[in-house]
Amino acid sequence: MRKILIDKNLQDKVNKFSDNLFSTRNFQKPIDKLELLKKRKGFKSIVRLKYIDKIIKDYKEILKANPEKINELCNEFDLIIKPKNITTNFWKAIVECLRYEDLRNNEYLEFANELQYKTCFYCNAQLTVIIPIEYYKTKKLKGQIKSRKATFELDHIKAKSNYPFLATSFFNLIPSCSICNKAKSSNDIEFTFFEEDPNKLELIEFKLDRKSEQTYWSTNLKSDLKSDFELKGFDKENYNDTFRLKEIYDTQKDLIEELIYLKKIYSPSYKKELMNILKSEKLFPDEAFIDRLIIGNYSKPEECHKRPFSKFTQDIARQLKLIK
Repeated sequence: MRKILIDKNLQDKVNKFSDNLFSTRNFQKPIDKLELLKKRKGFKSIVRLKYIDKIIKDYKEILKANPEKINELCNEFDLIIKPKNITTNFWKAIVECLRYEDLRNNEYLEFANELQYKTCFYCNAQLTVIIPIEYYKTKKLKGQIKSRKATFELDHIKAKSNYPFLATSFFNLIPSCSICNKAKSSNDIEFTFFEEDPNKLELIEFKLDRKSEQTYWSTNLKSDLKSDFELKGFDKENYNDTFRLKEIYDTQKDLIEELIYLKKIYSPSYKKELMNILKSEKLFPDEAFIDRLIIGNYSKPEECHKRPFSKFTQDIARQLKLIK
């Protein structure tokens, strides 16, 4: 919906997360497991050994690789074994050695909970939250969270079956609802949801058909309200065929209806007066919080992953000039 900016703060967090991955775990670490894999029957061919050795050599770099570096690494690994020549047995063995299942069920949940990504990156319509399910009972740790459960599936931008070495690379992992994850399957998408250029963060923009708004005021039928979306720089038809975004958001006509009524209520002059009153009372941290109360969702673009339908709500509200 909107890409996550890889600023220094996020990169530093990812670096720390990657550098300490599995450090507190009392089990065989990924590099040790990969070394043992090289000795197994069926994994001793020259190209397979070269592929595994490169994972071992670049392991730390792979874990924290940004999208540009991920593409470089993919090209380098393709020179060893092309994705079409990677067998199921081979990629599954590498993914197991990298301990993807352990990462998905523990470390990633801890880190994602800190980052507060709460919606499916593909559709922004489903919650992807992490909940505590077990607490420590011992005197020393009593009350602290022992284990968590995710309401989402973890998807790979570059599929594990094509690029198994990226199975635990943070910037290759995105929270996804089960419907979108199954729809994407093992297909690679043309873009990443992480971006270093602050001018290239917009991915999808929703738009209200203003003629349909005029029709609504004469009929009062929300079925007359229409919206669509634009996909920035990518194939809209392919994206929609995969994730059925148009069909999902066509179910949200009531949300549009609420926004156009809010537009009537919060005229520019009334909103300005209200803002001045609320600011003088010092009840709210900033104007964005007031906007959030008005539209019933997060109003800052960078917060669109914190609540379902926030990108849709923000785009329509801005078009209606409810928020800036």
